Amino acid sequence: MLAAHTDELGFLIDAVDDDGFLTFHMLGGHYKGNLSGQRVRVGPDSVLGVIGPRCRHYMGDEEKDSLPNDLRIDIGATSPEEVADLNVEPGDYATWDGGVSRLANDRVAGRALDDRIALAILLALAREADVDATVHYVATVQEEVGLRGARTAGYDLDPDVGIALEIFPVDDYPAGRTDGAEATLDGGPVVEFGDGSSEYFFGGVIVDRQTRTWLCEAADEIDVDVQHDVMLTGTTDATELQQVRGGRHAGAIAVPCRYTHSPVETISMEDADETADVLLSALEREFPSRDEIRRPR
Repeated sequence: MLAAHTDELGFLIDAVDDDGFLTFHMLGGHYKGNLSGQRVRVGPDSVLGVIGPRCRHYMGDEEKDSLPNDLRIDIGATSPEEVADLNVEPGDYATWDGGVSRLANDRVAGRALDDRIALAILLALAREADVDATVHYVATVQEEVGLRGARTAGYDLDPDVGIALEIFPVDDYPAGRTDGAEATLDGGPVVEFGDGSSEYFFGGVIVDRQTRTWLCEAADEIDVDVQHDVMLTGTTDATELQQVRGGRHAGAIAVPCRYTHSPVETISMEDADETADVLLSALEREFPSRDEIRRPR
């Protein structure tokens, strides 16, 4: 089973105030610093709105240096009745309003490349792969809010091996940490050692050696360099796939991505192409046995 998720970060509209502004809850792992001043699309008719920042002229010095609070979505309405006339109501969702831009060096920036680039890879593999194994290509839902689609699809399909196709958050931007992940753009696909919600790998996956060997030997066979890393502030669908029924082999292969969970996620298309190549090579190989991945004494 190869799984890529279809959902993206969003906002749940929970109320409309007397002046027609929309209050909301964040869906998924947002950073509040990304919210102010952004355009969004709201409801089934994709009504345009803005998350308006408070005017800087009225901020004190401390507020200017802090993250924004108590934000609203402004769709131009002046009353709850006008909001209803636009077919927007509490319970609807909003997403970033933004397209995809081409940058230099065959790089791409845009919203929801997590996980749209993986969905594109999934489709490319489904078109190209002609292998003996039975391969299920799965577009999962609600990954960003708890891996829910992987749980149901994995239980239904009960695969022998489950691989999450993902992006991997890199920190190779000058304003990034110096002690973060080692993976970089243009460094090749990331074959994860594991991921979790804390430094103790709580709520995540620790990738078994057979799965890791399968992916790495597939990369070696086509001369693609892969990166290895751990993600300790989030999880992937592989977490659920590893726990299917009595437990299954599971892992994640990911396209390195800058500025994750923002409207300008940025990837290298070369990394994406190589991720597809590695997976195609893996599908053409037998999955290794436990004996095969143990070194002889």
